Amino acid sequence: MRFGGHETFAVREGWLHKGLRMLVEEPQQLGHEDVADYLGVGRNMAKSIRHWLLATGLAERSPGSLTGKSAPLQATPLGEIVRKCDPYFLEIGTWWALHVNLVNTAEHAEAWAWFFNSFNLERFERPMCLESLCRHIRLSKRRMPSTRTLERDIACLLSSYARVIPASDTDPEEARDCPFRELGLLSYFKTSGYYQLHQGIKEIPAEIFGYATSCAFPDAREGDGATDITIHDVARQPGGPGRAFALTSETLFEVASRAEGGAAKGEIEIVGIAGSRAIRIQKKPPRQWLEDYYSNADVEQINAARQVQETHG
Repeated sequence: MRFGGHETFAVREGWLHKGLRMLVEEPQQLGHEDVADYLGVGRNMAKSIRHWLLATGLAERSPGSLTGKSAPLQATPLGEIVRKCDPYFLEIGTWWALHVNLVNTAEHAEAWAWFFNSFNLERFERPMCLESLCRHIRLSKRRMPSTRTLERDIACLLSSYARVIPASDTDPEEARDCPFRELGLLSYFKTSGYYQLHQGIKEIPAEIFGYATSCAFPDAREGDGATDITIHDVARQPGGPGRAFALTSETLFEVASRAEGGAAKGEIEIVGIAGSRAIRIQKKPPRQWLEDYYSNADVEQINAARQVQETHG
């Protein structure tokens, strides 16, 4: 379980592309003392990029390496898939998958996992969110991090997702919006100082719905055939579609219905079991769902066009 590590920086446009490219093509540079120069960012930003590569599941510590902030990293199977299929991080499904990883990875981003899995207020101010996190840690009977550390985590978390309303035309930070804001999960209202968690229907690709389900339910990723999971469990399971996508049971049902229509025949179905509605989902590991998403989205063709544009533009 870890707090901090992001150096107060939310993910910025282009960061994960730069970090993952270096990790795959020149991994020795990521641990070099001049890594900030190689990445073209400040020293603390370079540390933040390393943190986000780990927290989003794109990177992991190399086997047999020492733990610590300078331990050698390697790309995970997920990182290799993203590097191959969506190296510029253009697809919204990529960001949904990385968000699901954050919600499931308390090891590197506990505040993120706690917020989406345990924090139940739909409308709140930042101090309310901080106090709730402190209460959560006290109840777990673990050592309490410093208040400053927790304040920074909450500030970074909220700025990662919250679209500011009304948006400012003169704010220079708007040019560096965190891509997670595009998921439409959170809004911040300047006038009142309140944040709003959006629990309405969202456009979730069918394969990403399967990805989140597979991440949260071992029965959905191990073995052959299909498994049935009640709508109630899919809505409530930590890290699952209901929590990760901020859905109620009602909006989850609608999103699942759309996933059923968008998935290959028999991969996601809504069925009735003993008077309850359930989701019947084909058993597949998360990375298979992501590969299927990219295959259907034809992301490689999109990025080939992007590379041509960058070369000649």
